[in-house]
Amino acid sequence: MSTIQSELDLSYGLRYQDVKIPEAYERLILDTYVAWEIFTPLLHSIDDGQLKPISYEPGSRGPAEADELLAKAGYVQTHGYIWIPPTLA
Repeated sequence: MSTIQSELDLSYGLRYQDVKIPEAYERLILDTYVAWEIFTPLLHSIDDGQLKPISYEPGSRGPAEADELLAKAGYVQTHGYIWIPPTLA
């Protein structure tokens, strides 16, 4: 195997001529708008009492229900990850 030297081309205007690429702040505003559309109904459901958030210990891995949901979906953790709770000062 050998490597080939190439030029780093970041001139998106030339490479993607038919694509509208938003500026950074425009992208941020678009992402915020999408998040707003997703989370506003969820927050209204919580406020209306239709949905109850699951509490868990701060600094922990999260609620046990999250692990149960992963197990139901067939997720099997195969690496040797061990949770070490952070030391909160």
